Amino acid sequence: MNKELSQAMYNFICAFDYYPKYPREIGFDQIAYAKELEKCVEDNFDYTIEKYGTIPSQKLGRPEVILD
Repeated sequence: MNKELSQAMYNFICAFDYYPKYPREIGFDQIAYAKELEKCVEDNFDYTIEKYGTIPSQKLGRPEVILD
């Protein structure tokens, strides 16, 4: 993973609280993918859901029962 993709991934995770899926090709263009992730963060919309099949996590909140 190159430095641009690493930073874009970090920004995406901070913005959406879940990991996006990667392209299916083994040798995908990491710089282009990093730009797609940055666009998602700028637009506040996850384009990877349709393009790569990302499944957003659901925030469940705090549990009612806490095991000690």
